[in-house]
Amino acid sequence: MRFIVCDDCGGYYKLEPGESLEDFAECQCGGHLRYAQSFEEIIKSRNAPTKTCIHCGARNRETDTVCFTCGEKLGRVNRRIGDHPAGKYPKTRVKRSYPKTHVSILDRISFRAVFAGLIFLFVASIIASFGFAGSILSTNGIDVVRSLGGYIIVLILAIIASGFIASYVSGSVEYLDGLLNGGMVGFILSVLLALLIMILAMMVDVAAGILAGLITLVAYALVYGSLTALGGLIGVWLRNFMESN
Repeated sequence: MRFIVCDDCGGYYKLEPGESLEDFAECQCGGHLRYAQSFEEIIKSRNAPTKTCIHCGARNRETDTVCFTCGEKLGRVNRRIGDHPAGKYPKTRVKRSYPKTHVSILDRISFRAVFAGLIFLFVASIIASFGFAGSILSTNGIDVVRSLGGYIIVLILAIIASGFIASYVSGSVEYLDGLLNGGMVGFILSVLLALLIMILAMMVDVAAGILAGLITLVAYALVYGSLTALGGLIGVWLRNFMESN
């Protein structure tokens, strides 16, 4: 699946079968169009530094040395348009109605980022479990109860953090993307745990094992999915907050 993305306004369009970049002269905003192989690449391009031409005010990629609009040599990175008056250069626009782009859920999910969140949660859970196992060696019952409470709190924070990591690593800037990437960590974890419980229970009774697996999947997906999705939303909020300051 390929997209074309505007280097000026950041807009994108999913190419239909038979369409190519040559079918579009320029973006509706007058910006320069280029190929993007994935939705993740579009997100990265939106966050990438740009060069603003001091002659015509057009935005260019950081790696460009010549302005694609007026052909003049580009200066330093991220120069404000207001620093120099923009010149007037004629632009030839091709009027074309762009259909509304519907990006599929799979295009919004970065499985590399989800895997990173799962690895973090796995390691954090092991460390927390060892800490709790060491604490129950105490003969004081009150200490065991306190340790259990601390273990649960640490585990909840680790689950939320795993969704945060998945969202942040994926480069999500939209809350829906953060929700999907973060929530996917909890969903995959729920599936793995449900399969494990189902297999163990099926050793005793097949029907009971299947039922136990389904109940576990629903319950864990609600709990883990909600917590990791919350972490994903926090990741998007933090990224947008840092970029706006």
